[in-house]
Amino acid sequence: MTAQIQRIRSFRVLSVVLLAVAAMAASAIDAGATCMVPGPTKLSALTGAAKLLRPGTAPALAAAAQNGNSNGGGPIVGLWQIVMNAVPDLGFPFDFAFQHFHADGTEMMSSGGVPPTVGNVCLGAWERGSNGVIRVRHVGWNFAGGALVLGDLPTGYFYMEVTLRTNSQGTAYSGTWKAASYDLGAGPLGSGGPPQPGSDFEGTIQAARISAP
Repeated sequence: MTAQIQRIRSFRVLSVVLLAVAAMAASAIDAGATCMVPGPTKLSALTGAAKLLRPGTAPALAAAAQNGNSNGGGPIVGLWQIVMNAVPDLGFPFDFAFQHFHADGTEMMSSGGVPPTVGNVCLGAWERGSNGVIRVRHVGWNFAGGALVLGDLPTGYFYMEVTLRTNSQGTAYSGTWKAASYDLGAGPLGSGGPPQPGSDFEGTIQAARISAP
């Protein structure tokens, strides 16, 4: 029994130490954002990742999104490759990702422009309204992005609203987005309040469907 109590005490001490180190690391490192970088100081992280895009990918997706009759009547459920650009233009894609729309009205995105250490997966809910317009509410946790795994608690959350329309074939879509990061308990999913400084952006989004072979 004494040995068991000693092991429990040792585990508690280790947990406290890990949380304390994580707190110090979070204060020393700028907060990273899920799916997208939160502010101007993090935009440089995307320049290298943007080079991974095949030449002409963004223009090709934009052209595909406008191909056919964009009446918003095409299906949205399935897997997509997306490219997001900020307005005003930053000179490179703001983010690029794989996105999946589910038939139950939920959505998931895995970002290629943000490393997993700061959180690159977001979840969302979508619905189709009049004239085929689809609205998406998209959220995810922000992390400090330190080397620690245990004790790396969220520093806030990322929130994005997207409005889009598919083409009639459901092979592409285009739209607009507006996003920002908020402190825990604040913003649209909390008690209200402004976004974190320098974290609010908006722009355009284009996507092409990824189909099974």
